Amino acid sequence: MPSTKRETYYEILGISRNATAEATTDLYVSQISFWEKLAVAGSSEAKEKILELTKAYLTLSDPKKRARYDAELDFDFVLLDGKAKDPEMEEAYDHYRLGHKKSYQEILNEFTKFRLEMGDTLWVLKKTTVYLVINLLVYAGIVLIQSLYQNQNNVTENDFTFNLFSLLFLGMSVVGYLLFRFYFLPKQLQKRKNQRT
Repeated sequence: MPSTKRETYYEILGISRNATAEATTDLYVSQISFWEKLAVAGSSEAKEKILELTKAYLTLSDPKKRARYDAELDFDFVLLDGKAKDPEMEEAYDHYRLGHKKSYQEILNEFTKFRLEMGDTLWVLKKTTVYLVINLLVYAGIVLIQSLYQNQNNVTENDFTFNLFSLLFLGMSVVGYLLFRFYFLPKQLQKRKNQRT
């Protein structure tokens, strides 16, 4: 379905999201003077552009308004998977908002909380995966050493020492995983949350 991309205030002013307040003002002043000359000449497009530029500048020049606008931009991007809004998405958002009787700011706050919780979950998953992969590699090394030993010494039956060592390693890995996942990681996760606040 064709949809036109709505310009952000940053795109309207022609600045990047990390532009300073001074750069924002400089670009606004230079653009507004150009469009004012066209407006004096009677261009209706120039009048619309001046309104657009002014609205963008008033939002981005105020730190609080800019922070709120940035949060809304991030929300829109993730909610819509980075695609431009289309009427169906607008309608879906309206249904959600009316059905839950929540303001856009409340939905935005919930989304921010969800994003932080998702980040924490992914962090735990990453740490757990690294732990399991390391254990798997060590166990694969033990099995490889056992195979090489048996081949060099022409041993046809399994060596009791290696089997016992393998079982001990697997048992220690399970205990280590439980300690890592349910004792060490929750403490690290709490530190991570405390650093955010």
